Amino acid sequence: MKPLLIDASFPKLGSDITVAKAQISTIGKQPDLEGLSRDAVLEVHLWQVLYLIDNGRSAEAAPLIDTLVFDESYSDMPALYVSWLWLARMSIFVANSDFMLALGAAENALTQMVDITNKKKEDFLAILASLLYNLAAVHNSLGDSARAKKELTKCQKLFERLVKKNERRFSPMLLYAIEASTSILTSKAQQMEVLKHYDDEVKLYTGMLNNGDSKRTREALINLVNSLKKEGDIMLEMGNGRNAAKYYTKALRYQKKVSTHMGHKELVLSIGLAKALNKVVNRRESAEQLLESLQPLAKRLNATNELIEIENMLNNKNKNTNIMSLLKSIF
Repeated sequence: MKPLLIDASFPKLGSDITVAKAQISTIGKQPDLEGLSRDAVLEVHLWQVLYLIDNGRSAEAAPLIDTLVFDESYSDMPALYVSWLWLARMSIFVANSDFMLALGAAENALTQMVDITNKKKEDFLAILASLLYNLAAVHNSLGDSARAKKELTKCQKLFERLVKKNERRFSPMLLYAIEASTSILTSKAQQMEVLKHYDDEVKLYTGMLNNGDSKRTREALINLVNSLKKEGDIMLEMGNGRNAAKYYTKALRYQKKVSTHMGHKELVLSIGLAKALNKVVNRRESAEQLLESLQPLAKRLNATNELIEIENMLNNKNKNTNIMSLLKSIF
């Protein structure tokens, strides 16, 4: 997915900061703010964030955003401005592949938006649509194409409404959303073809398990486990937690015949199973318990990437649930 066009969601400002904007565009940094009202100073900072991101200077924009959203002197900042700042911060996290932090930023933005009374304003809808686009980018990158598709569908509908109000401002983002949706649909068709391929492999390797040759049986078992894992991965990407759990469970069962020890392969399969269970509403507690039991194994194996993945899932287990609840309250 293409990066969000952050300009499309930038809220209309209440102060005339034309001179300050021209100075920032010319010198590339904050101008002299002496003589400006407090509201105007705040809006200069907002526009400076936009300028920095647009000019590929996100490393400078990030601390400025953090100052604005956490500094108590800005505690009375309009909720719409805070929402946009969190959206901008989310975009930086997405660009840096910090997906868990991106989900946290989205949650913060939506928490602000819930309390905004006029939810039909153009600026409000622009930020909401852009948040959905970023959420789709996160979930698509995390392999959850089913959730990404749902978010893009809502995003696209919102941008279609906005284009009717302001075609020039929102047409580029609508095209982005359509292109991303098409890409995910194409990917889903490809996934179904690949799934059929692995299904054929599973049947082939299953039929080779009782040939009487121990070496060939072991090779068939290893290949069978790999094929079942691939099927689980594809089902997970398509959002089908129940079937994904079945494939990972079968893979783990056959893997026990390959090795009686809990090693890296078993760890990876078990993490996949936990992800699958987490997608099934009444199995989320089981998923959490499984992840907690896998932490010592990951540490013992020095499996750094897997340990980080486990900790992220445990630390952020409520993020998506909270985001979905906030979105429901807004819609």
